[in-house]
Amino acid sequence: MTTDTRQLALPTGAVGPVLKEIRRHGLADQETGALLLTGQSDMCVRVVAVAGTAGIVREPDLFTVSAVAYDRLFTFAEERSYQVRAMIHSHPEEAFLSRTDRAYSLRVPGFVSAVVPTYTAPPADPVSWGWWRFEQDWVPCTAPVADPALPPVRTVVFDEEGVREY
Repeated sequence: MTTDTRQLALPTGAVGPVLKEIRRHGLADQETGALLLTGQSDMCVRVVAVAGTAGIVREPDLFTVSAVAYDRLFTFAEERSYQVRAMIHSHPEEAFLSRTDRAYSLRVPGFVSAVVPTYTAPPADPVSWGWWRFEQDWVPCTAPVADPALPPVRTVVFDEEGVREY
């Protein structure tokens, strides 16, 4: 596992569900995303929460999650002793934080934001995505390496209707 206690530890199984959703929505010319949940006291991703439909807006240059949908996911995380640590979302072409991303993403110290480029054919290696951590502002950070030695992840769908198995 990584020596940087702020660095996400990403099981290989976390990547597939994210890429599947990005590709599916990308082919419909829509941004989409997922959140990564870890244990309370570690940075190992244990749950991938992909966005559902209720309270989720997807457009060619926009992906938003309603406050109610966030509340459902954060309640789920709290009840199961998870911590919401990162958001991954897609862009049509380049991996960068737009002005909207910078202003309206979850601006919590230590929170990680990743952008997956070319949403119709997203790169499979997370090192090819853009990664930032919020530390008073968004600063580039090291991409986690997908590690097959880490435990499997659980994949769920979240939206205003709640959290359910993927």
